[in-house]
Amino acid sequence: MLSTKRSRASSSNSYQLLSSSSADLIASDDNILTLILLCLPLKCLLKFKTVSKHWLSLITDPRFSPKYDCRTTSGLFARRLSGQTKAEYDFINLTPNPSRAPFQSLTFVDDPSGIRILQSCNGLLLCCSFRANRPETTYYIYNPTTKQYTVLPGLGPGPRGRSSRNTFGVSLAFDPSKSPHYKVICIRNCDSDLPDHYQIEIYSSRSGPWRPSCCPFAAPINVQFKNGVFWNGALHWLSDWGDSLCFDVEEERIRDLPMAPVVGDVRLYRYFGQSGGHLHLIEVYGSDTLQFDVYEMERDYSGWFVKYQVDLNPIAAAFPEMARGYVDPVDLHSYAFSILSVVQQESDEDSFLVLHLPNKAIRYNFKDGSFSKLHDFAPLRTRVGGDGSLEFDCYDAYQFTESFACV
Repeated sequence: MLSTKRSRASSSNSYQLLSSSSADLIASDDNILTLILLCLPLKCLLKFKTVSKHWLSLITDPRFSPKYDCRTTSGLFARRLSGQTKAEYDFINLTPNPSRAPFQSLTFVDDPSGIRILQSCNGLLLCCSFRANRPETTYYIYNPTTKQYTVLPGLGPGPRGRSSRNTFGVSLAFDPSKSPHYKVICIRNCDSDLPDHYQIEIYSSRSGPWRPSCCPFAAPINVQFKNGVFWNGALHWLSDWGDSLCFDVEEERIRDLPMAPVVGDVRLYRYFGQSGGHLHLIEVYGSDTLQFDVYEMERDYSGWFVKYQVDLNPIAAAFPEMARGYVDPVDLHSYAFSILSVVQQESDEDSFLVLHLPNKAIRYNFKDGSFSKLHDFAPLRTRVGGDGSLEFDCYDAYQFTESFACV
């Protein structure tokens, strides 16, 4: 009997020694420990930074952040475009496990005008004073995961020392898989008095102050410089009927963006954005059309191809409040819906579309056309039209990706 107890005690001691040895081995091997840390939720990593100086150095190492940041979109910040005296956001969760909204309004700094989002780019938000495009507009870079922010320096006087600041668009360019640094691109009026000539100015988190880039360039007056999309190392801007443009951020070179011919007089695009390393475009023509294609750009810019086909007729049947009973003068459509985001997953079969219908956000799965409700928006108080149809207010949406990126 005594021999059996000694045997069990010996076995237990051996197991403890083996476990301790394995733990010591893992703790001493930075490669193994890094792989384990990469599998953890970001909230856990933020807490684990306080475990030891060794763990802190691993998690804050500039080489760790790009490995962790290259992940899918976990949510959308949605802002109603009218009826607000300050910017407030609904958070649309896109993950199986709902998480708490990072914020409802941006209060990381006391800006008298309030703060709104201009663009999201791989985990970072480009923000500005709520009332933008004024001489006193302030721009910020904010990481909603780490709560870190930086205030960008002022743009300075206009060309030839002019006091006016004609800013046509400001965009963020950040790719954590290439560099921990980001650039902010500003489109302004140039020295020429011609209204269709522009100058690019660049702020770099690596080198600091704003500086002019390349020579002034000519562009159609209807290029949407306010809606720049960063993808494949370049910023992209659409034009309603002229040439669309892209700007290679590293080479600092402007070139034309290939586009399909315009149907009619004006390009009726309903969505232009990137997700999961893919650039997408959606155009909808016809006042009662509920079927359309999602286009994707080839990485070599050889052209657009049809990536997904969408049929919203089953959604319109399930949610009859989509039917307006009239053609809206803004989007020229008789159904009330907007496209908030294309969410590209690692597998095409798991990718989906996020739609905004009256008072709700809907997920539409590309694979089989199935759909489900993601979010309820607070209803508007007023109604329009003799048919009593719900007033439909548009939302801007910005992707949320957890990120360790420093600002």
